[in-house]
Amino acid sequence: MFTVIYHSLLIGAALFVPIPFLDDRLATFLWKHMVSDLAKLHKRTLTREQILAFSYPARFAVSEGCLFVVKRLFREVLQEVLFFLEWRRAINLAADAYYSGYLLNELFAYEGFDTAKAGQYAVAMQKAKQGINTKLVQVVFRTQFRLSKGVLTAVVKWLSSITVEYAKVSWARRSGKKRDGPAEQQMETFFEMHRSRFQMLLKDLITNMQMGINALPQEHFEELRSKMFQEISQMENP
Repeated sequence: MFTVIYHSLLIGAALFVPIPFLDDRLATFLWKHMVSDLAKLHKRTLTREQILAFSYPARFAVSEGCLFVVKRLFREVLQEVLFFLEWRRAINLAADAYYSGYLLNELFAYEGFDTAKAGQYAVAMQKAKQGINTKLVQVVFRTQFRLSKGVLTAVVKWLSSITVEYAKVSWARRSGKKRDGPAEQQMETFFEMHRSRFQMLLKDLITNMQMGINALPQEHFEELRSKMFQEISQMENP
């Protein structure tokens, strides 16, 4: 589950990037990247639309209404305070990404997987997570985040550089100065260039996260998996 934990940590850390609104876009980009990487591991070929369908939780979770927008407007002044205010949100998003990644890994390994049903599978995943005690995984993330603030700070700095590059390319395209290739592709290229550095920074944290998750009741994840495949079965055999 290295890929799932790796991306979940990055997704949570992305919310600490001190660039209003673009940090949410970075979190969504990383979520789609997790979907893509897991699909490749299982030799599944997905279209952009299918990847987007499986990334729906990210697009929903990073939008929390007017209060959050107001917080963003004052971010430069209250950055240090808002870091702690967003701590819980980052942990919740990272945990949700882990649960989604776990289910995606199980889904892509499913022999009956059909890419044409991506939208239906995404709905089944969301239904499977309803009622699950997500606090179990949240506690693991919270504990490791607190014990690894130095590592998270370093990761956030590198993620910030990715976001800055994205902003530069987006601005250049909007102003008509550069039109060769989408801005998100530029972010993808930059992210891949520094993948080894991210993995090196997160190596010990990922190991500790895996140990913490392994200590959780296995029945918790078995129930989650069963709920998803029950939902899929009901879709395929109404």
